[in-house]
Amino acid sequence: MDVHEEQSPKRRTDELPFSIPHLVLDAVCLLLAFGIAYLLRFRSGIPAPLGTVPWTSYLAFYAVSLPFWWLIFSYHGLYFARLREGIRAEFSRIPSAVGLASIASITLSYLIRNLPTSRLTFLFIFLAALILILLGRYIARILGMRRGTATVLILGAGPVAEVLMSRIRRRFGARTRFIHMSADDVAIKLFTSQRAAKFLEFVREKGVTDVFCLLTPSPELWEALFVLGYEGEVRVRHIPAGEGLLFGGIRYSPEFGFPQITPESQPDFSAIRHVKRVADVIVGALGLVILSPLFGLGALLVWLSSPGPIFFRHERLGLNGKPFHVLKFRTMRQYARLTPEQEAEFKRHMKLKRDPRVTPAGTFLRKTSIDELPQLINILRGEMSLVGPRPIVPDELEKYGQWGRIFLSFPPGLTGLWQVSGRSDITYRERIDLDIYYITNWSPALDFSILIRTPGALLSRKGAY
Repeated sequence: MDVHEEQSPKRRTDELPFSIPHLVLDAVCLLLAFGIAYLLRFRSGIPAPLGTVPWTSYLAFYAVSLPFWWLIFSYHGLYFARLREGIRAEFSRIPSAVGLASIASITLSYLIRNLPTSRLTFLFIFLAALILILLGRYIARILGMRRGTATVLILGAGPVAEVLMSRIRRRFGARTRFIHMSADDVAIKLFTSQRAAKFLEFVREKGVTDVFCLLTPSPELWEALFVLGYEGEVRVRHIPAGEGLLFGGIRYSPEFGFPQITPESQPDFSAIRHVKRVADVIVGALGLVILSPLFGLGALLVWLSSPGPIFFRHERLGLNGKPFHVLKFRTMRQYARLTPEQEAEFKRHMKLKRDPRVTPAGTFLRKTSIDELPQLINILRGEMSLVGPRPIVPDELEKYGQWGRIFLSFPPGLTGLWQVSGRSDITYRERIDLDIYYITNWSPALDFSILIRTPGALLSRKGAY
């Protein structure tokens, strides 16, 4: 059993079943929202035909409404269950919770006399509360990750476990402590032979905060996991680790009253890819027309910078491993060479922060990503997609190990998670992780979010060299 020793966090036995700091945080955010709504309505120059309402009326309105906001937020699990999940699970519940709580406030204002009834104010309260509560919860997440130490028990081994540990470390922070057990570990067999009690004893002794099970558990281990999760001391998750489940995506549904995981069928996934292809052609063609001035600028800078062709063609792997030549504006001098040390660094990271072969014009083209505009032609040819994993050279495929087959099931993209997450500043292992995450979690919403974030990533120039 591989345990990276680090001081375990002390387990509190007197914890309340809900988070008082989040109750206070939401109360403060809501008070600010009521104050902002009052100022916008009566101090921003908007006409008030019935006259200005005293601020004390809004304080009374806030005091009467607050318990209902707390109650509705509690119903959405925002003071206990959702806090133990990822930020997406928490944030996905906040808009509906704020909406219902706003409706409750409106109802109260019409049921109780002397409370404000301005419809415009209600709109301001909803918008301000939504923004402030989301912002407050985000800051609380950041402070919580910096302050806390997670001890994570992972049951299972293989490529899924390796990628999972990388993602957990990014979410929980660098201080995460891992206890990793494979299916053949003696301790696992001990737990299954002595049922739940021994497993619970081990988890409490090590101060485990989260358990991820990648195994197909025995009935005894299932019992232990359910008891552990039911008691609420530890967050328990079961992740089917078979690679087959990662192909074509999966759907989760509570049909027939039981949780079910259903693999997407190949025809369904193929149909989705055809829709994605139509979007690529339409957006790619528009992009080529709209960005034609930048295209001309890039070609001119390359022509003036050094002798040689305008375009650089390099073999990459496309869908199903089919090779193609990716197009870029040439950013390097022809026939330039690296020193042995630089060559070794390039082989390790597939990038050089200060590459002596790059021309001054090439540096500008890379930092602004103008050098990648010719890939719009690759998109129109069907060799690439607007959003997708990073296009790799054939020699890189071995670095993907058992994930290589999954990686080649999707066309490479002009942009992707790797580009909006730091580009060349992230490690090579992280790039692989982001590519696999994108493929196994693909959705139109994910593509849209990456496209929206791409201009910001380009303007920041972070990791561009």
